[in-house]
Amino acid sequence: MECRLEKQKQSWQALILSAAAFIIVTIGLMVGIQVIGLERIRGAIEDAGPFAPLLFILLKILTYVVAPLTSGPIQLSAGILFGLWQGTLYTLVGEVIGGSISFWIARKLGRPMVRRLVGEEGIQRVDSFYEMVGEWRSLLYARLFLFAIYDFISYAVGFTSLKFRTYVLVSVFAGFVPTFAAVALGTTLTEERSGLILVYVLVAIACVVPLLLHKRLRRWLRMDQTRRANES
Repeated sequence: MECRLEKQKQSWQALILSAAAFIIVTIGLMVGIQVIGLERIRGAIEDAGPFAPLLFILLKILTYVVAPLTSGPIQLSAGILFGLWQGTLYTLVGEVIGGSISFWIARKLGRPMVRRLVGEEGIQRVDSFYEMVGEWRSLLYARLFLFAIYDFISYAVGFTSLKFRTYVLVSVFAGFVPTFAAVALGTTLTEERSGLILVYVLVAIACVVPLLLHKRLRRWLRMDQTRRANES
């Protein structure tokens, strides 16, 4: 009982720290825009030519392969640096490539290499998703609603027998929705909107609720898989 309470306490602490980091980074981005100037920022991006999106994609890949690195601020910055559609494209490309690398690291190099990249706590999170993402329906759910931890999920999928083609298709088509929403949120930092706080509250709820309920939802998905197996 005490162990369970301690794990719940750690989960809440992680959520609070993540939320605080998100707020701090958001404020920092807003201050940076005001100090440097949006036109100057985007002018520097244009002067960099193709190197700017390439560096951005490489950074996004790194945040997926080294899972403890947070990718939320990068998605916000994509909207600021590149605009809505280009930011979404570059972010999605980085996520799919990074997730694919994680997938193959898990499948070909196994747990020792994954543990080295994500740490002991990280490998425990990967293991917690192993039974959940063994088929495309549950992976689809994870891609849509557990996007904040899809780096760990990508490693978990690599441990399953799910085909790589299925993983890529789900990552691309289902991943467009949360990626577009995150980049769109970043673009709002360049505008003055009275409803901006409400937007952040809704995004926070969308991120936190699935994380809190993922164990219960994982049990439900496991029961659904068992039912379909019995029917077949």
